[in-house]
Amino acid sequence: MAQTTYAERTAQAPQLRYVRTLDCDADRLWNLITNPELLSGWLGRTVLSDTQYGGFLVAADAHPQQTGMVTTCEPPHYFQAAFNDPPHHPTTVLVDVVPAEHGSHLILTQGGIHPSRLAYYDVFWNAALHHLEQAVQDRSGRFLGE
Repeated sequence: MAQTTYAERTAQAPQLRYVRTLDCDADRLWNLITNPELLSGWLGRTVLSDTQYGGFLVAADAHPQQTGMVTTCEPPHYFQAAFNDPPHHPTTVLVDVVPAEHGSHLILTQGGIHPSRLAYYDVFWNAALHHLEQAVQDRSGRFLGE
């Protein structure tokens, strides 16, 4: 799996970007990242009040709850969400799904991160994306543990 991770300074705050090439078609990947039941299987317990333009709550096992709002969604290509991160300013997460010749690419960018939170989010996303890769390998789409 190709992996690119880097942080860069922007006018707002640092950002993290992750690129993964996954062994599934773009429609399946979109389903894994937007269907609450499948999302909960690899990201942590997730409740979506509206799967397209609504609020959500993510309660990953060892991490505090994150809440947010989907602000833009163009199925099955991309969505953008604002994540609340009290006492810091909210961050923005943009997720793109790009069909590839073999599989599909996931590009996840989180911007507006307070510099003190970069390491936290890097650990969080690397673990979550590892679990997503495992869920892709499991035809049910569920990550059941390591």
